[in-house]
Amino acid sequence: MSLVETMDAAPAQLLADVHGLGFDKCLYVLELLDDHARLPLQAVGTGLTAEHSAEFMKRVPQDPLRRMLARGEIPIGNTPITYENTGKALSIGSDHKLSVTDTLLLRWCLSQGVRTGVNFRIRMSQRRYASLNFYSAGSHSKTDLENAVQALFLVGHRIHAMLEPNLPRGRDNFLSTRELECLEWIARGHSNRQIADVLGLSVDTVKEHIQGLFQKLNVGSRAQAVSRAHMLSYLE
Repeated sequence: MSLVETMDAAPAQLLADVHGLGFDKCLYVLELLDDHARLPLQAVGTGLTAEHSAEFMKRVPQDPLRRMLARGEIPIGNTPITYENTGKALSIGSDHKLSVTDTLLLRWCLSQGVRTGVNFRIRMSQRRYASLNFYSAGSHSKTDLENAVQALFLVGHRIHAMLEPNLPRGRDNFLSTRELECLEWIARGHSNRQIADVLGLSVDTVKEHIQGLFQKLNVGSRAQAVSRAHMLSYLE
């Protein structure tokens, strides 16, 4: 994917309805949890120039906001995050020293009309989440920004409802049915022999499934696998 796809007329109209709030750009990004260093599964936008769309996809792994998410400095949640881009730093990451590359990217975004940003995320199935990003070229008072956030939060969920049915289902590295079954029994404290007896498999086959889920979850122990599975919503 090299360009951000253009948002269809119906969801784009929702953003047009709140232009009076000063936010005239929207970027809807479908991502995998813990996958901030790679290109998103899909990106759909409106109000963005062709140059901005192309540059976003080219430099998305270097986005300072995504890097903060990857480091755990910003939680992935349903609560909107607001920030201001000064061209030198993001207001939410003032304590983090940005690299020259980060600063150049922020300055370029500012030239594209991205000064104030509102971002929130919607968790989905299969380790996916949708990132809703609204941009404004101007600064906003605290009261105006609070009012805008409330309106954009509702608009974002309506945009998601329109786009979600047509989104890709994910990648090939999701856990298989057998791996999920093994994971669930691991979480209950069962040994390989006990899991084999429950599932009607050989111990060697169970070991292969467990090794596969370890690799996909990027963990080295049963405890780590359970912890990470909870974080990725594989386990309730």
